[in-house]
Amino acid sequence: MRRPDQQFWESIRPTFPKDLIKILSERFERGETFELTVDEFVSSADHSEEQARNLLEILANHEFLEKGQRYVCACTRDERLTPEEAAEPVCARCGDAFKDKERGATTVTETYFSKGTPTRDVRWVLALHGMNTRGPWQEDFNWMLSRAYGYSVPVAIYKYGVVRPGAILRFRQRQLTKRLLQRIKRLSGESSGSGFGGVPDVIAHSFGTWLIGHALESDRTLRLGRIILIGCILRPDFNWGSLLDQGQVDAVLCHYSTGDFWARIAHYVIPDSGPSGRRGFNDRDVVAHFETKDLPHSGYFDQRKMDEFYKSVWQPFLTAPTSRY
Repeated sequence: MRRPDQQFWESIRPTFPKDLIKILSERFERGETFELTVDEFVSSADHSEEQARNLLEILANHEFLEKGQRYVCACTRDERLTPEEAAEPVCARCGDAFKDKERGATTVTETYFSKGTPTRDVRWVLALHGMNTRGPWQEDFNWMLSRAYGYSVPVAIYKYGVVRPGAILRFRQRQLTKRLLQRIKRLSGESSGSGFGGVPDVIAHSFGTWLIGHALESDRTLRLGRIILIGCILRPDFNWGSLLDQGQVDAVLCHYSTGDFWARIAHYVIPDSGPSGRRGFNDRDVVAHFETKDLPHSGYFDQRKMDEFYKSVWQPFLTAPTSRY
């Protein structure tokens, strides 16, 4: 797709709010794939729907954006559907017949999207869930990856099980860390043997962030690609700089929320943890950060929010050229 140049942005500045233009221009500059509805666009700035729609229409008329439709199942989870799935009699996500739903079959919303060109290959991804959850978001994340690339991206969903209060005991922490290391190394061997090659990127939530950080510290031979930390409970002074300097990690993104209660109190119950999921890490020069306001600890995985976070934050981080990190 065509991308707007500086001359185009300058030509529309007298007509549209600066912050709306800034949001779009930065997304185009990053070369990311993104999708927006008018409601989503206007929610990121304090302007009217009419202003937001008119700006998106201008970009569509100049063929900088394409117009499409978003299909969502009318169930309590608001599951996202493909056009083919929406045409079926039964929802592929929740398993219910559309005709039986009180809210109707599906909702259809007009969208505007840009197809970016990923500049870095994602070979395979390791997904780690938080404590006392089976991590159903990992299956949704797997599906997002399969839709976002022109090739299949294997996702290894690591389920260490439900951790009881024994996680506060150091010997239990060491045991869980050791198991994770063994699993990563075995998966790395399987990946290479299957022809995928390369080290995995990682997306981790809550206690999964603690495990991946301490696995790296405990085994200096461990090599990972890019790491996305969500609701992180590592200490804010965790030494990512050393791990990056030694080549154990390519880059780190901390997606944190000012409303994350559990990240704020984790260090009171889990040894060697901290509130980085609430306020980020101390060293902003080596760790990339993205802040979301007032989101609860697992709020990132609400179906609609995760879809938007994946497209606007996580995927661009995974695919951005090496020179950016």
